[in-house]
Amino acid sequence: MDKLYRRTQILDLLGAEPAATQADLRRKLERRGIRVTQATVSRDIEELGVVKTRGGYRLPESAEAAAPQPALSVILKEFLREVRQASNLVILKTHPGNAHTVAVALDAEHWPEVMGTVAGDDTIFVATHGAREAARIRKKFLDLWAA
Repeated sequence: MDKLYRRTQILDLLGAEPAATQADLRRKLERRGIRVTQATVSRDIEELGVVKTRGGYRLPESAEAAAPQPALSVILKEFLREVRQASNLVILKTHPGNAHTVAVALDAEHWPEVMGTVAGDDTIFVATHGAREAARIRKKFLDLWAA
């Protein structure tokens, strides 16, 4: 079970109803076959931007309107293997079968330097206006990946 799957399940659970406590959220995850420690749930809650209210842990108002989508940095940490530049292109290598997931998350960011993306099975070509923009985007990917 990978981190992205677990976090997607947390977003799905909290989208349906708040969890009173972290222990409650852990129990709900266990019912879905996901066994995690309290420390892991706490870390996931923080990185997903989940808020604690009187009614329990819930998604922020803006996230409730949209489909659950982990942050690009979370997706990069989970699937990205390599970042390279070739002229005005940035080439991202992912684990097999994950290029589409990364490309969709990147497209949702609407970075002005990105002209478009093309995703295969484990490779994404990110087209930019020129080599300078590609270098900036490459650094941006590396920073997000390392964060």
